[in-house]
Amino acid sequence: MGDIYQRDAGTYKAPITADKCTLTWDGVVTAAIQVQISYAQQISRRRSIGNKDMVIFASYPQGQISIARMLCDGANDIFGKGGWNHCQPTEISFNMAGCSGGFNLTANNCVVSQYTVSAEAEGLTVIDNLVIEFLELTK
Repeated sequence: MGDIYQRDAGTYKAPITADKCTLTWDGVVTAAIQVQISYAQQISRRRSIGNKDMVIFASYPQGQISIARMLCDGANDIFGKGGWNHCQPTEISFNMAGCSGGFNLTANNCVVSQYTVSAEAEGLTVIDNLVIEFLELTK
């Protein structure tokens, strides 16, 4: 029996968390904390004056990855890899952990668009923020 809207209940999926993310960037495996991935495709609608017909067309999809902190074996492990130069985009694979194992995502044609470092003397922490633009996301 369905709910008051006459729909069947959906199946429960195990939650995932971006705080248990490992990523592989040109062969270097790192841990990443506070990962945010957005992937969208712009849809445009065009209609001429006096015409009831509408044309709908889509642009190419594009995405952005934000990483608040990366944990690597060496401090300079990722700086010499692809993606730091816009002429050499790279592929980055993400493994998002969860209660039942998680899942993998792969971002293709990745280019670093922003990198900032902030330091706090009181807590002796250095936080690097990384923003990566990409063109395709596959599962």
